[in-house]
Amino acid sequence: MKVSQDFSEFLRGFNSQKFKELWPPQAYVLGKYSEEFKDKPDVAIELPTGAGKTLISLLIAETWRSAGKKVAILSANKTLARQMLAETRELGIPAVLMEGKAEQIPSKDKRDYQRAGKIAVMNYWVYFNQNPVVDPADLLVLDDAHLAEHCLHSLWSVEISRFEHKDLFKALVTELVNRFPEYVVLQDALSDETPPTTAPELLSFIDQVNVASRLKEIIDASSLLKTNMDLKFRWSRMRNSLNESNIYLSLDSIWIRPYVYPLLNNDHYSGASQRLYMSATIGQPSDLCRRLGTKRIEKIPVPEEFSQATVGRRLIVMNRIEDDDIPTRLQAAILAALKKCPKSVWMCTSRVQAEKFRTMVSEWLSKNGVTGDQTWLLSNLGDEIDQFKVAKNGHLFVGGRFDGMDFQGDQCRLVVIATLPRAINAQEEFLCEYLRDSGFMRRRLNQRIVQALGRCNRAPDDYAVYILADRRFATHFGRESNREGISRNVVAEIDMAEEMAEIDVSDLERKVEDFLSGSFSEHDQSVKQMLASVPVTANTPDFPDVAEDEVVAWAAMFSSQNYGVAAEKFKACWEWARGAGLVELGAYYGWCWAKALYLKSLLGDTAAKEQAFQIFEQAIARGGISSWFNRMRASLNRARGQAITSVAVDVEEYLQSIVRAFDKKLEELGTRGNRFENWCNKLTVDLDSKRHKEYVCGLKIFGELLGYDSSSPKNNSATDCQWRGIFGNLKEVFTYEAKIEDNPSAKVTASDIGQAHNQIARAKKEYENLGYVIRGSIVTHLGELMPDAESSAGEIRVIQKQAVQELWKCVKQLLSEYRASWSLDDINTRRRAFIPIRPKLPPSGWLLRALDSDLRILTTKVVLKEWKL
Repeated sequence: MKVSQDFSEFLRGFNSQKFKELWPPQAYVLGKYSEEFKDKPDVAIELPTGAGKTLISLLIAETWRSAGKKVAILSANKTLARQMLAETRELGIPAVLMEGKAEQIPSKDKRDYQRAGKIAVMNYWVYFNQNPVVDPADLLVLDDAHLAEHCLHSLWSVEISRFEHKDLFKALVTELVNRFPEYVVLQDALSDETPPTTAPELLSFIDQVNVASRLKEIIDASSLLKTNMDLKFRWSRMRNSLNESNIYLSLDSIWIRPYVYPLLNNDHYSGASQRLYMSATIGQPSDLCRRLGTKRIEKIPVPEEFSQATVGRRLIVMNRIEDDDIPTRLQAAILAALKKCPKSVWMCTSRVQAEKFRTMVSEWLSKNGVTGDQTWLLSNLGDEIDQFKVAKNGHLFVGGRFDGMDFQGDQCRLVVIATLPRAINAQEEFLCEYLRDSGFMRRRLNQRIVQALGRCNRAPDDYAVYILADRRFATHFGRESNREGISRNVVAEIDMAEEMAEIDVSDLERKVEDFLSGSFSEHDQSVKQMLASVPVTANTPDFPDVAEDEVVAWAAMFSSQNYGVAAEKFKACWEWARGAGLVELGAYYGWCWAKALYLKSLLGDTAAKEQAFQIFEQAIARGGISSWFNRMRASLNRARGQAITSVAVDVEEYLQSIVRAFDKKLEELGTRGNRFENWCNKLTVDLDSKRHKEYVCGLKIFGELLGYDSSSPKNNSATDCQWRGIFGNLKEVFTYEAKIEDNPSAKVTASDIGQAHNQIARAKKEYENLGYVIRGSIVTHLGELMPDAESSAGEIRVIQKQAVQELWKCVKQLLSEYRASWSLDDINTRRRAFIPIRPKLPPSGWLLRALDSDLRILTTKVVLKEWKL
């Protein structure tokens, strides 16, 4: 299609009062588009916030429309669609806004669009739906392109929520756990007091096929389908593709979806001659292709002078190593900011997290004298954004989104990024937990951080405070390689936040107050100094990837059930990953390859079944030290009719739990600087403490490091600390009463024993029917029991406090040895680092056997008996 070669002249022809001349970045990108990209089917344009992407998209759109082509511009929500319509009017091009249900859109507006009389502006849900309202566009502009994924969730996934669909969720989980008890997350999802640490899992495709008809029966019979129209329509779209989907199991939901959405096969996507993807954070086009399910996307290259520019000022305040949801030091900064500008946006990784923070922050503000403020929880369509913008005060809570909302001037000047946006849904959590060498997930994390740090910086005179509340931000930015894709100006602001992390609270409050009062001299000078030390780096190249093969494979398998094509493409992914040295991601590609072959075998191809089993076996072997791949082995053995050797599985599961716990701690603390030693010293102090709260905190953290789900229930009648683990067929719960203060008798009393018995009874009531073995103990420095305590102790064991301290010394030594050869980025290096410490670790059940000793008081010798140091 012919595109205007001189966009500057084209713009002047509109005589717009707002848009008079192209800015240099706009002129450069439009020139490149005319010269090299006007005929390419999928084009991405990435420029920083405030660089003028909207005008670029409108000028390209109008050249198409004026040539008689249908043009649709899609936005993430109604607010942004209305903003886009306002910009079309400022420029002076004909456009129409389409919003609401099909019957609410006037026929004239549809005709104007479909006859190329006007550009159609709408949100993603209006354009992409089961019964499209309008014809496919010739030019399709996707603004804030990543947010199209939220619309695709509603088209090609169904989520059964623990909260919104309580009875249905419980019925499905009960059915699954009875059939497949090895999935830890299913056991935990049935518990009323579940620690929030169990990672989502992916159901084996073999188990999925075997249980599919029963799942359909349960969901079909649910009364929710009569009252919940969203659930009904989603299920009706997914029901006949259940085998081809993935089923993710988490504590809060069962999510049924293909790994890659089949947008490729959607007529309203494929019918366009060109698709234009606009965003300040396109990142790697290949990953955008994977997230949306599109054809190959080419990004217009932009010089650093344009790509690195930022607008306005940011004062970034970073958590140090405090664990609280709102650390004490950050509370002071937030309250100081709210005194100046009484509005805030809280960005969380999920809706569940956003709801939690909404409740918690409201209570916290009330305790600190901030009362009467309205709060909003952002919905998919985003109607709450406009309400928040016009309010004089209040707080907006956002789950799973970090762009698609713009706040200018006094609309908001405080953003709290409550949790590290490592993963924003169950599929991403699964990827981060079990496919740790999927590098695209690290790049998504940085995209979201960049998106969040731009929400209140829309114009050159904007300024805002950004609170990085999660302590993992400090660890993440502690490595230079983790700043990939972040502009130099923002890197300098992050450097300044690291420097400020150690200043006194009073100084921090003053800096926040000065900044929000418009006193920028100190801030600007500090940023200038930091910027001088930030290295100049070239624009990040697109990493080698197989996203195109993944997209084709999943579209073939999910949409057309062409399992042969899917298998060929997954095989190509498997071979590419092997060549690239990707272990866990490569194993997942093997899993997908085996899945395609297994589904092919259900059509009568008997040879495909054995081939599927062979590939599945290879994928499991490649997956190595991963508890999820062990569960895949149990599934494969069931399918082959082989017995599962529980002892071997139990041992492997516990060793994997230990190494996973070590990995998580080192990912949090890093391998450089003094964070590791400081953390170790703090745990040593806690486990030596005579203060009850400190000791219980240390015991909880120590349990996590030993591979258990560890918790400290808040109820007064609850146990001080509880460790819970599932290692293959072995399920354990240990309750601890901490008696570390001196008492007049200097002995364990009958009252102490009674408390321990109560905690065992509570644990048995909750867990015994799920197959757990429960043991209770008292941890204490006291060396004797009163006679009445001894006579009533029964199964209670007393663990010497010193024994716990000695165990920690041993674990610290092993963790330090592992850390010495450990790598954050290389899974193979981690595996090699684990080899020398593996023989020193105990087999599963070591603690159970220690607590089953005939001795009442367990010394260091008893507790460390199976640790081979």
